[in-house]
Amino acid sequence: MNYNFDELIERKNTDSSKWDNVGARIGNPDALPMWVADMDFRCPQPVIDAVVKKAQFGVYGYPVVPARFAEVTAQWQRRRHNWQVEPKDVVYVTSVIPAMFSAVQAFTESGDKVLLQRPVYYPFSHAVEQQGRIIENCPLQLADGRYEIDFDALERQAADPAVKLMLLCNPHNPVGRVFTREELMRIGEICCRHGVVIFSDEIHADFVYTGHVHVPLASISDEIAQNTVTAVAPSKTFNLAGMRTGAMIISNPKLRVRISQVLNRNRSALPSVLGLEAYMAAYSAGEPYLKELVPYLEKNIAYLDRTLCERMPRIHLIHPEGTYLMWLDCREMGLSNEDLDHFFTWEAAVALDKGFWFGTEGSGFMRMNIACPRQRLAQALGAIETAYQRRLG
Repeated sequence: MNYNFDELIERKNTDSSKWDNVGARIGNPDALPMWVADMDFRCPQPVIDAVVKKAQFGVYGYPVVPARFAEVTAQWQRRRHNWQVEPKDVVYVTSVIPAMFSAVQAFTESGDKVLLQRPVYYPFSHAVEQQGRIIENCPLQLADGRYEIDFDALERQAADPAVKLMLLCNPHNPVGRVFTREELMRIGEICCRHGVVIFSDEIHADFVYTGHVHVPLASISDEIAQNTVTAVAPSKTFNLAGMRTGAMIISNPKLRVRISQVLNRNRSALPSVLGLEAYMAAYSAGEPYLKELVPYLEKNIAYLDRTLCERMPRIHLIHPEGTYLMWLDCREMGLSNEDLDHFFTWEAAVALDKGFWFGTEGSGFMRMNIACPRQRLAQALGAIETAYQRRLG
């Protein structure tokens, strides 16, 4: 099956957060949406077929999570990431963010510290601060256009008895790093050594580009697996975020029981009738779609990079190793965060995520979603270039 990722799908007035909430979220209701992590592509045909079949059944009572849910999750990890997951270790969740909030509740108490690596997807900070915990930031270090981990700082901070949990994002949103096996082993060993549980958000694991390989943290060793809660979902891979269905993989039964108790207490693991069908169809039959999608995204990235280098040289792309979220270094434009926001939102009328949302380390940066038809990407870049030339010449 050949998928047409060049198809322009009209999403306005479809109750789309990306398209219909852009004014409330970004400020300019007429700005072209290139912000939230939601693709402008149809999901795989087998997913559509499975959802339609279930919808046509016509009875939408309370569902249970079938055994097949865990089985397809484990099979996907084995096929795609060479991780030998046991179905018994798979726990249903509505999505990765509620799982992360639940992990903070399960493994820390009020006043405890939680390790983050900023700049990082802003709900990571919300999960800590909104629940009365303290952020222990070990910022990623940008050197020669690539972000690196400060392992000496990570060791010192993990050794603090108040640090009980680390929230890891791999592949990393927004900086696009796909951490190597060696990097992940060091993170895992440091946290094991100091009794720091790791919550590993691997929702972008299927978007990894040429020359890079996603390594599930918990696949590295049994010791690290016993100290790790991994969150996965097909929602980013197959554009199913609105289906509200994901999973955690937890081989340590004690950790599994603790977080399951929190999920049950919060009523945040109630399954969706259609979400279950979409999830299982995606992981069972979505691979051909993904094999076509990733090369298309790589071409979008190359187009973006070439356009910036040739026409807007003061904006630099941090070359992504994974994800479809591009981290743009705009510091050479010499604008404050407020001016930079105004430049993109109003002068260019293109809606991007503001870099400072991801922490102070994101000041001078913007995050751009390139998971869209190339024509739409060209439209956005054309608008940005016009504003750029007007502003900077």
